[in-house]
Amino acid sequence: PEFKKLAQTQIGVRILRQPIVENLFTFIASSNNNIRRITMLVDKLCGKYGQKIETEKGAFFTFPSIQMIARDSAVEQTMKELGFGYRARYYAKTVERLVQLDDTYLENLRHASVEVAREELMKLSGVGPKVADCVLLMSLDKADAVPVDTHIWQVAQKRYVGRLTGSKSELASMPLPSDKQEQIRELAQKLSAFKSPSTKAYELAQALIVTLFSPYAGWAQGLLFSDDLVDSLDPTAAKPITKSRPISKPKPTPAKRKAEEPQTIPKQEHETAAEPTAKRTGLRPRPASS
Repeated sequence: PEFKKLAQTQIGVRILRQPIVENLFTFIASSNNNIRRITMLVDKLCGKYGQKIETEKGAFFTFPSIQMIARDSAVEQTMKELGFGYRARYYAKTVERLVQLDDTYLENLRHASVEVAREELMKLSGVGPKVADCVLLMSLDKADAVPVDTHIWQVAQKRYVGRLTGSKSELASMPLPSDKQEQIRELAQKLSAFKSPSTKAYELAQALIVTLFSPYAGWAQGLLFSDDLVDSLDPTAAKPITKSRPISKPKPTPAKRKAEEPQTIPKQEHETAAEPTAKRTGLRPRPASS
């Protein structure tokens, strides 16, 4: 029932089959970064190493191949100059590693299991579990790969943990796979113990979504992520109302009261009444009109 609703609200959401190197290098840049800056860095990478294409709408650059980047004998230094910071070392090591391997190495991961392909990708510098799962899902045809971050952990907590660990009436409304009911409830129970994200919580959230929606858990995650993102950006979404208590202002002490009293500044014979204020504030008095 939930995905029937998502099919109406998330029309057009698709899992892309992106070129492997482009997807891999883009996600290496994504760690501790935002979309705007990732886009800027990728544009710089293409401008430096890609092939220039002139069009009626201006010049564009292709995403470079591993071989095109490897022509640079100082990849790490170049990437630092482009603004990649500490990630520059990741790119240099990954390019070096992929040059040593067979040209079909990444393509052949399509024929490996999710577990083997993930393990192989994580041998590359700068590739952790999330980056590996993004490449598996969006480049290597692994529809059961579920990239997990804070958003997906929150989705699992908000949509499933409470219902799966709640009353029998709530469980009855969820058509769980008959052969996996106990496993799903056990995962939900373990995940309910985590009130903040952590590596273990991410692993449990991933396992829960995979068990619920295999063999298309990655596709399901995409719809859930999109729906959650839309909700978080909706300015009309209901927000909790908190009552604010009036803050009582402390009564000033006698010493403070005396300090706050206006001071009388003696007027010098050669000064006008406005000049002392002008000296304190830096403003000059307006001349009297004749």
